[in-house]
Amino acid sequence: MTVFWRLPKAITTVFMVSIIVMGFMSPSYAAEQFVFPEQGQSTEQQQSDEASCDAWATGQSGYDPSQPVTASANNTDVSAQGSERGSGMRGAMAGAAAGAAIAELGDDDRSDAAQNGAWIGAVAARRQSRRANQQQIEQQAAAQQQAQAQAVAANEQGNDDFLRARAACLGAKGYSVK
Repeated sequence: MTVFWRLPKAITTVFMVSIIVMGFMSPSYAAEQFVFPEQGQSTEQQQSDEASCDAWATGQSGYDPSQPVTASANNTDVSAQGSERGSGMRGAMAGAAAGAAIAELGDDDRSDAAQNGAWIGAVAARRQSRRANQQQIEQQAAAQQQAQAQAVAANEQGNDDFLRARAACLGAKGYSVK
């Protein structure tokens, strides 16, 4: 029963982190810098200078704020119940064989023992498969969170480098950048 409650939590966690990260990854360098023409440049000249400095800063920093780094998505196929397809059948076959073998040793009715062993084996195999799939889902969620955190850090560092390069370029062209 706890598997059904944990699965949505893992998926919900990844979804919420994705939404938060996407909010941080939007390019907002223009809102972070104020550019003032110190040498009386026209609006058209300022726009041209800013565009050329943006291109130069992208080349110097290796970062383009209009194309932020994103974390790659990892897709997995898990059945609706969270168990691997066929795990119950494999467990039932193993349980039936074990039940029949035990009944043979005890001179009991092998068909009842095999049937009981099959039920027990199927339930145990499904439970084990669900646990393994739940662990896999949790590991993938953790890996996705780590990848998203790395993408955020790369975007912050890249954006800082870009802004420094842009400010240096605009400063050399006679603008005050704050």
